[in-house]
Amino acid sequence: MAEKKQAKSKIKIIKPLKKEAKQTKELLSDLNSKINNSEVSEKDKRLTLVKTHKKITNLLLQTIPYLLFLFILDVVMLSVITVLFILSTFILDGTAADIVRYILLGVSAFMLAKFTYMNWFSKNLYFKKIIVFKYKSKVDRQKFKAVREISFTPIWFLIFFVASNFYITILVNFEIQQNFVSPKDGAENIVLIWAILRTTIDMMLLPSFLNSFNKIADKSKAIDANYVKLIKDQYFSNKSLFEDVEFEDNYLNLKFSKNSLTSKNGLFILINKDDLTRPDQGRMIEINNEILDRYKEIWESYVDLLENRMKAKFNKATVHKLFWLERIYDTIFLDLFEI
Repeated sequence: MAEKKQAKSKIKIIKPLKKEAKQTKELLSDLNSKINNSEVSEKDKRLTLVKTHKKITNLLLQTIPYLLFLFILDVVMLSVITVLFILSTFILDGTAADIVRYILLGVSAFMLAKFTYMNWFSKNLYFKKIIVFKYKSKVDRQKFKAVREISFTPIWFLIFFVASNFYITILVNFEIQQNFVSPKDGAENIVLIWAILRTTIDMMLLPSFLNSFNKIADKSKAIDANYVKLIKDQYFSNKSLFEDVEFEDNYLNLKFSKNSLTSKNGLFILINKDDLTRPDQGRMIEINNEILDRYKEIWESYVDLLENRMKAKFNKATVHKLFWLERIYDTIFLDLFEI
């Protein structure tokens, strides 16, 4: 009876991958019809290539609400700090200016403390993640999820993060130096307090800035050489990469027969026939095949981008856009292959 009940349960797909696959195929079909149309100008072809693959990669990215909220909060706080600085420096004077100045320093201190914490503990996460697949089902009447989320941080986000906090640091130093430590004070204790405060700020922020600069440098570096040489640069010989594949024992990983590559363990659902009923095994096998199809669809999209990129010349701005579109695909396949 238990097996019959389990057999009736259906796989619930949280994100409609079939719909996304259909959208991707339609976008690629429209793209190739334009690229192969001699009446379409080369400029329009280049623009269509970038726009189409931007739409396709957007289907892979999912916004994380609380991270988006934190980003918006950072932008709002940055705007508030700027307004407070203008008010205290150029518009208000006397007691009102002093009150605004203290509020400015308080808000700025909070932002700098947050910046330091986020960098020390690597919490400055982008508000979008790559979602390759996301399934929900039941195994032995227990809820089960199969999800592959990959962190992806574009370089503009890191630059914004560093630049905004550098800007806040300048404002804080200016306010303290201008209004709390000035030649008219002449008191040694004030100078000493400022020296201690300045040293503390430098010691806290310097490692954070260095950490952020290192992340920016890492994002700008070339990706794994083995992946580039074996897969990306030889895409023309790897078009059918996902056609001749087979699962290893218990679906632990995927073996690519044509180039002797394997996928990482843990991407697919482990199926131990000794521990699962037949209906459960059937559902898990179906999900694994769906996951394989998902990677195949993404690979076909990437091959299309690489092929069409080679057919035309692009200006620097477009090359930069293509670079980051490729990075999204590269991130997915670097996560897949054991290289």
